[in-house]
Amino acid sequence: MLLGPNTALGHSSQTVMIEAQVRYVVDALRQAEKRGLASIEVRREAQDAYNDRLDKHLEGTVWLSGGCRSWYLDANGRNTSVFPTYTWRFRRGTKRLDLSEYQLASQVRSTKPVPHQ
Repeated sequence: MLLGPNTALGHSSQTVMIEAQVRYVVDALRQAEKRGLASIEVRREAQDAYNDRLDKHLEGTVWLSGGCRSWYLDANGRNTSVFPTYTWRFRRGTKRLDLSEYQLASQVRSTKPVPHQ
């Protein structure tokens, strides 16, 4: 999924975010192929830590403060729309996939030949 939670911008070009995400996905695919992985799924602890960092950056910003009720906020008052800091930080954070933050599943390779059709 591109342009998912906390990737919208109110201060820069969305193209920057898209390009960073595509680079990250391509890195994930390359690493999966190199290591023979069937899947790469974010670990819950890594996702929670990332969300905590985002929430801290959002504190005191125009996107969250002032009592404004907007489409940026969910039913619980959490902003899951806007990336709260600089796009260069997003690009730096998505420069390379850190496999330690993911659950990895190896491909099961069959020893039986696949019949030709």
